[in-house]
Amino acid sequence: MSSATEESARRTRAATKAPPARRPAPRRTAPAPARRRSTAAAPRPAVRAPRMPFVLLVLGLLGGALISLLALRTVLVADSFTISELQTSNEKLAHEEEALREEVVHLESSERIADEAEEMGMEPGQAPLFLDLDERRVTGDEGGAPSGLPGTGAQPEAGSR
Repeated sequence: MSSATEESARRTRAATKAPPARRPAPRRTAPAPARRRSTAAAPRPAVRAPRMPFVLLVLGLLGGALISLLALRTVLVADSFTISELQTSNEKLAHEEEALREEVVHLESSERIADEAEEMGMEPGQAPLFLDLDERRVTGDEGGAPSGLPGTGAQPEAGSR
């Protein structure tokens, strides 16, 4: 055997043969008068907090969060429907506005106005006359103005009266 195993075997034999060391018994004195047990003096076992209220609190918070998320989602979906309806209405109004603009352009055209005037019995006007202030005379189509209107006849020369 090796020296390490021999030494451990010797220790084991010595430990089993030697009697265990005993402590001297404490001295007994006269019994103390009976005292009331104080709850603070006596050690209590560690009290664990009940888990059920905590679990219910966590479940309540999770449930509240879920309900608020569902409510928020419902409001957002309702708003998105409103937005899409408003966009559709806006497109219809834009098309209607464009149609009204085209109608106004058509109604303002001079060709349509002339046609309606003829239907009402109106006749086209004569060619206009223009005043030339530098030369002091009326220019334009002479046949356009009926005779007798002021400024349509022969004009006197400037400076002569």
